[in-house]
Amino acid sequence: MAAYAEDEDSGKQKFAEPGLYTTTDEGHTYLIQDGKVLEMAPGESGFAGEDGLKRISSAPSFLNWPCSGDAAQSRKFATYAVEDLTDSSQIKEIIQRYFEIPEVIEPIPNYVDADFHGTFSLNNIIQFSSPEYWYFLNQDRPFLDKKRPQALLIALFLGTGQIAIDNNAVDALSKLYGNGEIPVLFVFNDANSVPISYFGENVSLEEVFRAYVDRGIKVADVPIWWLGDYHLTPTIAEFEIIFDIPALEDISADQQAALKADLEQNGFTKKPIIVTLLADSETMVIDQPERVRMAAELGFTRIPTAFNFVEPEAHLVRCGPGIPSGFSGVSGATTPIGGAIVPAGVATTPPPLEPPASDS
Repeated sequence: MAAYAEDEDSGKQKFAEPGLYTTTDEGHTYLIQDGKVLEMAPGESGFAGEDGLKRISSAPSFLNWPCSGDAAQSRKFATYAVEDLTDSSQIKEIIQRYFEIPEVIEPIPNYVDADFHGTFSLNNIIQFSSPEYWYFLNQDRPFLDKKRPQALLIALFLGTGQIAIDNNAVDALSKLYGNGEIPVLFVFNDANSVPISYFGENVSLEEVFRAYVDRGIKVADVPIWWLGDYHLTPTIAEFEIIFDIPALEDISADQQAALKADLEQNGFTKKPIIVTLLADSETMVIDQPERVRMAAELGFTRIPTAFNFVEPEAHLVRCGPGIPSGFSGVSGATTPIGGAIVPAGVATTPPPLEPPASDS
C-alpha cells in the first residue's frame, strides 16, 4: 500500500516508503526484525521495511500527527524562537511572554541531552530567585554528577504565577563556569502543573493524589529521577496505609538478597520509589513495594518518592506545554488578570534539602 507524507519545505504530498516508522521522545525504543535489533535513544527515529532496519535522520512529518490536530493546537501555548528576543533583559522578556500571553520558546531543548536555551549572566538570573522548589536533590550523590546535564533549570508555572530556579544548581554551576555566565533551560509547565512547594513542607501522598483527582493539579516532573532525585519522603507507615506492601516472608529469598544488597550499596541513589497517579481510574500504584519492605527491614524510616502522572490526553502533552481541556485554573493561586507579576526581588535562601519530618 502506498504511503504519503507532507513535505516540510514545500507543504506538498510526497511518496513515503511503506513500512514501520517510529520515533523516541524519552527512554529507548527497540526495533526487531529477522533476529536483528535496532536501538533508538531519545531524539532518534527509525524505520523497518522490506530491506531491513535503519535509522533515519529526518523523520516524516506524519510521525508528529497528534500535534497537528485541532485538539493539540487548541491546548498548545503560542510559540516563538529565541532569535525573536530583544538584546536587553531577555530573561525578563521570556518570563513575561509566558505569563502574559502565554507564549513559549520553540523548539524545546532536551535537558537530558544537555541542551539549553541560552547563556545568561548570574546577576540577571538571581533577581528572579524565590523559595519555590519542585524537587529535592538526593544528597548521597554530588550535584555535578557526570550523568547530570550542566545547565540551570528555571521552571515557570502559569497556574500559580510562580518562578522556581533550581537552587541546587546555582552555586555549583557558578563555580564550574567561573565567569558569571551560566547555560539556562526554561521549563514551561502546563497550566495545571505546580511545584511540590505549592503544598507546603508536610505534604503527603494522599494530598497530592486528591489534588490530582479532584482538581486536575499535578506536580512538576523531577528532572533526573534516575539519579535518586525525588518529590517527597513518605514514611513507611504511610506507604503501608495506602498500598499493599508485602510482608517479608512473602518475598522470595533470592529477591530479598538482591534487594538487600542493592539498598546496602546504593540506597536510593539510583532511583526513588515511583508512584503513578492514574486520572481515569482515580488510583495510585507503586512500582516496587518489595523494595519498600526491605528498606523498612534495613532501618529506613522515610522513602524518597517521585510521582508520575497519567492523564486522559497524555498523547497531546508531548506536543508542548499548554492548557489541558476543561482546566479552570489552580484553586487558590490562579494567575491574576493581565498575567503574573514578575518578582523584582533579591536572592533568597535555597529551600531545605528535605522536608521536616511530620506525624503523617
